[in-house]
Amino acid sequence: MKNKIVENFCGPYPEGHVFQDISSNPNYVFKNDSNYDQVMLSDIEGNTVYVNSFIECEHYVLGGWNYSPPKSFGEGLDLLMFSKLLIVVLIVTTIIKILGKLKEQIV
Repeated sequence: MKNKIVENFCGPYPEGHVFQDISSNPNYVFKNDSNYDQVMLSDIEGNTVYVNSFIECEHYVLGGWNYSPPKSFGEGLDLLMFSKLLIVVLIVTTIIKILGKLKEQIV
């Protein structure tokens, strides 16, 4: 059975995937899957874990590691937005300097 929350965090279910109840086996060791891109998961307390296989990701997501922390201002500010902000600051600074020189000439 496919779970939308698992797919949101871990990606699409692999073909032929069979759910494994790992929680009943405390000695289970996850194996890295070289075909799976590493995923970072977070819990509600802000702890993070990196998973290296779909099975591991599914296990953690179903166990509550399915929280997306809000991005801080710095993380959400991309390069394009920063560039636009910098241009605006430069234009405003230039205008202020020009107005200051004009004011000095008038007085």
